Amino acid sequence: MRGRQSLKASPDVFTSIVTIQSHDVYSLIDPGSTLSFITPYVFMEFGMESKQLHKPFSISTPAGESIMVTWVYRDSIVIVHGQDTTADLIELVMVDFDMIMGMDLLYSCFTMLDCQTRTVRFEFSNEPVIEWKGVDVMPKGRFIS
Repeated sequence: MRGRQSLKASPDVFTSIVTIQSHDVYSLIDPGSTLSFITPYVFMEFGMESKQLHKPFSISTPAGESIMVTWVYRDSIVIVHGQDTTADLIELVMVDFDMIMGMDLLYSCFTMLDCQTRTVRFEFSNEPVIEWKGVDVMPKGRFIS
């Protein structure tokens, strides 16, 4: 888990507000994460149910811990700057973020990241390029990345 200080020293993560199922959620954009994750507390508000993964798997945290994940929210509608995309979001209990956007979701949004300036470019097909500057405000507590 990365703490506030290690996030400040790490230029490779950003925070953002994105929309899932018509609700704004606080998201960590982390290109170091292969998959995207969401806390179950978000979907409890939507009344959506998760599905069990065909094969549960373990994820590793930077602190060396392993966490077993077994549930997924399939085909979740994620809206990034007015553009719809869908994602399978793995259920992971988190309190500091609602969601972690990993490479799978960033890929589906045709994303270009500039970690130096904390700029994200979404290049959806046949749409104008959307450029967005990441929030530099430090989140509280610890999180998984």
